[in-house]
Amino acid sequence: MISRLGINTARAFARRPARFLTTKTTITDHATGRVITLTDPNRPEMADYPNPEPILAQSKDPFGKYDDPQNRRNLNDPVNIDDDLYDMWSPDYYDFVSDKTALMHNAIFFSLVIGFGTTIWYFQLNPEKPAMPRSYPFGGLAKELGSGKPENDEFYRVKPDTTAEQELGFLSNDSDIASNKEVYEKANADFYRA
Repeated sequence: MISRLGINTARAFARRPARFLTTKTTITDHATGRVITLTDPNRPEMADYPNPEPILAQSKDPFGKYDDPQNRRNLNDPVNIDDDLYDMWSPDYYDFVSDKTALMHNAIFFSLVIGFGTTIWYFQLNPEKPAMPRSYPFGGLAKELGSGKPENDEFYRVKPDTTAEQELGFLSNDSDIASNKEVYEKANADFYRA
């Protein structure tokens, strides 16, 4: 049994425009029945929105006058549908170069570094040590540092400065130090108060 309400509803649906994709390049608006030509048939959700070319915000003039200087945008600028990929908060865009250019840049860099080091080495521009190297007697103190066998001395010894040992000799014995201290104290008795 069909009611009057059901018949009126069927008539209303019969008068309404179609609500589906009419062709591959147009759609029909649900509310107005207007046929809309798609700007991009592969993305029907955009409808007839004029999608401008994407421009990276990082490549815009940083000194230009903008309504929003931080994002480099003006108030009524058209926005690409993928604007979140091109705004200031997107990952940095890198301008890739060819392999030949990259190898040339690396060759220039490493040749400058090697040239700088060679110049310092050739002209001996490095300063000398500000102090004399430390000399340890008795073959670099190998036994004093824990060597138990003569074949292990090489691992324990501190590198001795043999030229300093030949020129200056070893430190004097403790008895010499004690006698030198007594002589110094007698010579400078005015400065010592007991």
